[in-house]
Amino acid sequence: MRRLITVIVVLLAGCNTSPVVPTASPTPLQTVAPTATPSAIPNATPTASPAATGSVLPSIPPSGAPSGIVVDESVIAGHLDAFQGIADANGGIRAAGTPGYDASAGYVAQVMTDLGYQVERHSFEFPFFDETEPASVGFGDIGWTGPEWVHAALYSASDYAEATFELVGDGFTTFGCDASEWSGFRSGHVAGVYGGGCYMRQKVELAQDAGAVAVVSMYLTWAQNEIKRPTLLDPAGISIPVVVVGREPSIALANQEGNMVNVFVQGDTHIASVDNIIATWPGQAERTVMLGGHLDSVLDGPGINDNGSGVATLLSLAASVAAQPRSQSTIKFGFWSAEEFGELGSFAYVDALDPTARGLIDAYLNLDMVGSPNPGRFVYDEASSPQGSDELTASLLAAFEDLGAPAGTIDTGGSSDHYAFAVAGIPVGGVFSGLAPMTTQDADLFGGVANEPMDSCYHLACDTRDNVDLASAVLLGQAMAKVLAKLAY
Repeated sequence: MRRLITVIVVLLAGCNTSPVVPTASPTPLQTVAPTATPSAIPNATPTASPAATGSVLPSIPPSGAPSGIVVDESVIAGHLDAFQGIADANGGIRAAGTPGYDASAGYVAQVMTDLGYQVERHSFEFPFFDETEPASVGFGDIGWTGPEWVHAALYSASDYAEATFELVGDGFTTFGCDASEWSGFRSGHVAGVYGGGCYMRQKVELAQDAGAVAVVSMYLTWAQNEIKRPTLLDPAGISIPVVVVGREPSIALANQEGNMVNVFVQGDTHIASVDNIIATWPGQAERTVMLGGHLDSVLDGPGINDNGSGVATLLSLAASVAAQPRSQSTIKFGFWSAEEFGELGSFAYVDALDPTARGLIDAYLNLDMVGSPNPGRFVYDEASSPQGSDELTASLLAAFEDLGAPAGTIDTGGSSDHYAFAVAGIPVGGVFSGLAPMTTQDADLFGGVANEPMDSCYHLACDTRDNVDLASAVLLGQAMAKVLAKLAY
């Protein structure tokens, strides 16, 4: 994610994609056929589409809307405890394509059913990937292996490569994101790039075009056992091994240009079937306000802040909605699978909607990481978002002001599930409690600790129940509740 004012954050695995948008299918949701495995990923730009011509956001009433929708700290805490228990019983993870995810989906479906929602399982297929052996990188007698210092990028090809090492980009102003940076690259070499600047898939495609036999992406800020797994979005078109490495191997490799380096990846890619959970609270009209967040974790931890916190807050909002008088608009909640592999679940859902169903959605609101332990308060504000999104941003900012807790804005680069709706021309908004080291300016605004990460356990095994700031989840959830009340009533 990228702060509009001062901060650039490189989001990885799942918070990092520009997926393809297949032709919509008119198949009803409850009988949706599994979505085909995604193919190549183009650079999609959200624009209003004919299917969404009726979904320009209506004006938001300045006052007088019902204020009874609230979030409850004890309810959020109970759901977080449940997700931690599910992870504990399933190898410490809740990743899509694993038993931990299936148990999480079953839990959410039961909670929403018990609240009285119409609950549907939207099944789709996606390419699951995991390492079957630890990835490695080295030179001479020196080497590093995963998971301490190395991971394969999600959807890396499996292979062993040994060749001359050549750096592309300087890690400050150039990152191997532009074809011009590869013009002098020698075919048959192992390419070294620094993390950041653009999606990793973009670098890997350029590397393959230039004849690289492997790619090593170097992250100087990642310490031992802090190695994440950026996604390449899709296995199609990836023909070389791609690894990411932390500080120690990065420093060593930077001094090995012109010398022989070896890279090894052995992984498994297979098609897995998973469910999004869609819950509907019928209103007096078919016009719909939708909220959502991803239900899956990464492969390396339980994902209790990312994104158990968003899901638990959505469940608390859903309980409050169920206790209100009937809303004017229909309210839907979406709990998405396979976000960490590239926002695949939300795209599968939006792609399966017929034009009429898409056009009925007036707004989509996203909650992804709302309980960071050194929390910020950010509202999505993206130049590429469709017409109507600015009003959602303004309304969320006003809600935080009303709560006495001013928020900042963030351009996520489309790196969460709202992006699927944005591509379809649906107005989008969202809240986020932060990830990167907090700036002094942000610490003054939010009351956090300057120069410390907002979430140091992002995509790691330490993203447990203890990694969630409940007060942050409640505050961000309450700001969302205010906007939901104005939109839906």
